[in-house]
Amino acid sequence: MRRHGAQGLTLVELLVAMAIMGVIFTLITHWQVSTLQLSARSNALSRSLGDLNDLSGYLGDRVRAAVRVRVATSGLSVNSGAGSACSTDRPCLAVVLPEYSPSSVVDRYNLYVYRMMPRSAVTHPDDKVEDPWADSHVQVLKEYRSEDHVSTPINCVLGAGETFDSAAAPACVTMRNLDSATSFGGLGSYLVADHLTPAGSLGAGHAPFAYDRATRVLTLEFQHRQQVRGQTTLLPAAEPYSLQVQARNVP
Repeated sequence: MRRHGAQGLTLVELLVAMAIMGVIFTLITHWQVSTLQLSARSNALSRSLGDLNDLSGYLGDRVRAAVRVRVATSGLSVNSGAGSACSTDRPCLAVVLPEYSPSSVVDRYNLYVYRMMPRSAVTHPDDKVEDPWADSHVQVLKEYRSEDHVSTPINCVLGAGETFDSAAAPACVTMRNLDSATSFGGLGSYLVADHLTPAGSLGAGHAPFAYDRATRVLTLEFQHRQQVRGQTTLLPAAEPYSLQVQARNVP
């Protein structure tokens, strides 16, 4: 004979227990998903902050050492092919930098041009990680550099007794008159930064490059944009990061 105290769970009690377990499992799953999303966003924001710091520091050093600076949204093209012209949506920053010989004497000047461009225009597989969303929503910053190993290097090499202001070589004349140059070809290209908010999407009054000739101050403005677990994250969230740098060596 079964005693009264040994009776099993009723169907109602079993259903209630299963419902409670379901609620607890749902809460745990939601917490885990939220934790993973928060962790992923935190890691992404940390990487974005590091990328912006590296970018602003790199360009800031270039501008501080430059002897010529030009910001172009028209009237200048870099290399050949579609999309080579500098524009409002593809702004350019051009700088001329001294290069020192092993004896710490300036013996040449090199040209660097930085241009914002759509990520989809970067076709070399080694230059970017496959990301269809990014190809449609962000821009990259490319550096075009005059070098000896390219087919038509643009280097201002000083002759004996020459200075940058007196050098007669055509490349030196072109660099001195950087503001009137209309095109540069044969420059080596490198990817400097990825996942940048497009220049035309930074908001009214904001642009990646703005140069005040009177004060010789260049303003850099960038914002990092990426998609993390289905959500678009921006850093900074409201307005682009801004850095002002003085071109100390520009006359």
